[in-house]
Amino acid sequence: MSDLLQDIAIALDQAVLRCDNPLAGELLLVEGQSSWLSELLPDSQYQQPFIIEDDCYFLQDFMVDAKALWLSPENGRLRSGFWTESLSSGRTLHLEAVAIKQGNTQVLLINNQSEEFRQRQKTIQSARELTLANDKLQEQYQYLHHRLLAMINSPKGISDSLSPIIAAIENANFGVMVLDPQFRPMIENPAILEIFDYQKDEQLSTELPVETLLRLMHTQLPECTRILSTATTWSGELCWMKPPHTLKWLKVAIYPVKDDNQKLSHWLFFINDISRLKYLLQRNEKLTLQDPLTDLPNRHAFWQYLEKRIFEQQPLFLLYADITDFKQVNEFYGHAEGDRLLVELSGRLSSVLKKTDFVARVGGDEFAIVLNGVESVENCLMLGNRLLAVCQHPFYTESQAAYHVSLCMGAVSFPDDALTAEELMKFADLSAYNGRSKNVKGLQFYSQELKDASRQRIQIEKELRHGIENDELELLLQPILDLKCGSIRKAEVLVRWNRPGHGLVSPVDFIPVAEQCGLIVALGKWVFEHAMQLLKQLQELDLTIKLSINLSPVQVMDSSIFDFMQLCIDKYQVNPHYLELEITEGILVDDYEQIHRLLTRVRGLGMSISVDDFGTGYSSLAYLKRLPIDFLKIDRSFVKDIATDDNDKAIVLAVIAMAHNLNLGVIAEGVETSEQQAFLANNCCDSAQGYLFSRPIHFDGLVELLQAQKDGVSADWQPK
Repeated sequence: MSDLLQDIAIALDQAVLRCDNPLAGELLLVEGQSSWLSELLPDSQYQQPFIIEDDCYFLQDFMVDAKALWLSPENGRLRSGFWTESLSSGRTLHLEAVAIKQGNTQVLLINNQSEEFRQRQKTIQSARELTLANDKLQEQYQYLHHRLLAMINSPKGISDSLSPIIAAIENANFGVMVLDPQFRPMIENPAILEIFDYQKDEQLSTELPVETLLRLMHTQLPECTRILSTATTWSGELCWMKPPHTLKWLKVAIYPVKDDNQKLSHWLFFINDISRLKYLLQRNEKLTLQDPLTDLPNRHAFWQYLEKRIFEQQPLFLLYADITDFKQVNEFYGHAEGDRLLVELSGRLSSVLKKTDFVARVGGDEFAIVLNGVESVENCLMLGNRLLAVCQHPFYTESQAAYHVSLCMGAVSFPDDALTAEELMKFADLSAYNGRSKNVKGLQFYSQELKDASRQRIQIEKELRHGIENDELELLLQPILDLKCGSIRKAEVLVRWNRPGHGLVSPVDFIPVAEQCGLIVALGKWVFEHAMQLLKQLQELDLTIKLSINLSPVQVMDSSIFDFMQLCIDKYQVNPHYLELEITEGILVDDYEQIHRLLTRVRGLGMSISVDDFGTGYSSLAYLKRLPIDFLKIDRSFVKDIATDDNDKAIVLAVIAMAHNLNLGVIAEGVETSEQQAFLANNCCDSAQGYLFSRPIHFDGLVELLQAQKDGVSADWQPK
């Protein structure tokens, strides 16, 4: 029997040592004589007592805890965890020790895990290689999405772009489906049919690939209803039990494609079979529940933990967070830097949490956090703000370029807000989504008010889309005066909405919604085209002045905006020298290359450029010098108290001097008193606009002012 045990111990690559005297720490080798053990512990001879020498540091340190176990009255087991030993022969061992106390028997097992370690590393490497391959697929997903989006929104139509896009889809090595808004297939490539083993010519009641995917989403994603109803981008994993009994894992990315009016025109589904990756991960129990990039628990581990806590009826707060600028980081710096960001952010979040809390990566840029032992909303808010605060510090690329990101974070409470894991995740997701859509910083708690506000925003979005399509918008114009002579030289174009049942709505109430939902592109194009119509009429009346039109940050980043403006100018035969574009100060640093390219092309047509609300953003003087800019508009907040506040006087004087040194003109906004006008005129400010001269007026009112000016009739504001 002893020989059999010895053979088993050797076969298991294991040494069994008995400790008869824990106080002395003497060990006896009872089973498992092997060459590696003789090299690791030279004094270990069969059935001969010995003591572990000082040069085996890790094992000697573990013996302190082992002795405590052996001397205790309770039975038990203690594992050392993996450690590595480099032997004098150059051989490297990967070992694990286990101390056992059972009755009067004290045993130390030393397991040689080198082969298992190599297999595990091989598994991890294979998994990481597949993960990197999936990241490459993600880049291809985004490329096809952007190409299709550009094709849909191109003012030149889609005929020139359609053939290469279809060719790219047909030859993609991952599944692609282009669907209409009702999820009816328009294009399915061969790879999608192979993944689902679907034969189009089958006359049986086989489930379509899209039907399978939608069924899996509804059963596995609490946020599915929100994703589909709001036409939101999503990526993640779905588990499919393919009949009769084949388990498949699918990596799915969903992109809504919308037209200028933000109407859903297509759905784009990308699907990749990642069953092999999952199989490799499952060969290592730890990796099954671990995100291979960040080493945090993954979505599966998170669900297990959350459901366990709910089953135990333990009160908790659930936080759901995603990175608002993650897409921009991937596009600007590359996916490798996006991975670096996720790893760094994971470490920062973990550093704030207690050991009793739980944080997991549950999606591409999404994290879920369970806070235990937090007794009040106030304490949760405090901890949430600490989590947000650590993300406000700059992140660095491998080349040490600094950039910033922000988090949208929603919070729900168990059992106060919901009683199931699905509802908790759904409500936390809704809270974070609400904060992101409203561009609100800080932790957003789930509430009935939140649901009502979200419903109201959706209603405004729906009515505004209808308003753009049905010409419920109208343009007003506010004159801009030359302060030297008092003549109207320009007019700023301002939009208002005649909302049915609400009257004339200020842009303050609907522009933010338009920016959040993407309608700002369609709204901006409506404004630009109708401004061309007004400029055409002014030309025909021989009352031509320059019209200044605002461009939002979203419009500036729209790749089709320049072609659209050029088409409108040609269509209405207006002189582009009488057009000016206003951009906000913050745009200047968002994407310098794209801004420079657009403004240069615009200036090439003869249009001028002004920077609106100057002084409220964070532009650099270098941008003002390098970009093709003609005017700075001083924000009204500096003009308001200019007659009495020395600080505002100093700021305005500095802006005027700086602008003139850069050969830029200066326009002051919000001029309401003659004292403000006098100060600006006396200090060489070029132009001004405000209620002192005129409120925003309809086109006919502007025509009357210009005609009177042409006829030599002095206005009240003009110098006598």
